[in-house]
Amino acid sequence: MYEKAYSIPLKGSISAKSNNLSILAQDSMNSYAVVGSYALHLTIMKGNNSFKELSIRVTSEDKKIPLNLIDAKFCIFKERAILVALSNKNIFFYNEDGSSLIYSYLLKDDTANPCAVISLNQNMVVVGTSVGFFLFFEVSSKGDKISLLTEIKEKSIQGSVTCLATDKKDSIICVGDSAGNCIIFDCQEIQNLKIANISRFSLSQNSVTCICMWKDFVITSYSHGVISIYDINQDCHLLDIHAHARYINSLDVCKDLLVSSGEDCFFRVWQLNEINKMIKVNHLHSGLVTDTLISSARFNNNTNQICISGYDNMEIFVYESK
Repeated sequence: MYEKAYSIPLKGSISAKSNNLSILAQDSMNSYAVVGSYALHLTIMKGNNSFKELSIRVTSEDKKIPLNLIDAKFCIFKERAILVALSNKNIFFYNEDGSSLIYSYLLKDDTANPCAVISLNQNMVVVGTSVGFFLFFEVSSKGDKISLLTEIKEKSIQGSVTCLATDKKDSIICVGDSAGNCIIFDCQEIQNLKIANISRFSLSQNSVTCICMWKDFVITSYSHGVISIYDINQDCHLLDIHAHARYINSLDVCKDLLVSSGEDCFFRVWQLNEINKMIKVNHLHSGLVTDTLISSARFNNNTNQICISGYDNMEIFVYESK
């Protein structure tokens, strides 16, 4: 059972974007980032107390027009962490506490928008776009040097990139698109600035909304409320979970637990078990967050706490296991 324990304050309200919560754990402090319509809200917590709160207003180059934000994610490397924010046409790179802008990039293609971002251990940031191509950025271990390495167009992606995930070893990249495809790529070839298609699952005509990995299994969610699990090694679909009554807007894995959230105002916790290379899933908990359109549910870097962000709220709810 998870019960509401405390709240994390924010400087502004949360937008209705899916997966709208990113968490960075560092020593005794945790940082929480969400996007509003035209601002990035960041709170640093020390224990259960707020240490720093700020709101970053993202504008055009002439600083006159506010830009609509799509996503913000902490990108974690061995030597450092940065915060990457996506707007309709721009990609912004901030230092981890949001106090300074390191680098910004404007997409050259007028038809493309940045849609999803992920980091790789090779000090790379990968951004997927609405027209199916990827941008690869190299981040220096120290200092402010960030450079675009290449753009790669992948034909197997038939729609907009909706979500990205990687395994713990950064050996593969999982991509979900708006056409219902889940595509797996070999990360080893990224050193040569190319990606190799390992496998592709296309069992639904509904958009892939979220994606994550557990061991050698890919877990995806869809706009019609279903969670699907695939085995990468066997290249096969294992099972479906009819998890939510409506659109699923977040998935997160910590140890052997999976948490999902949907537009039905529920977050649900699932136990994952691998038996003879097959997966068994048990439902452990359902939590109803009343009067809140949930935009994301994430483990607070352990299975004892789940953080919930919701549309138009100025706080993140923290639920603890009892």
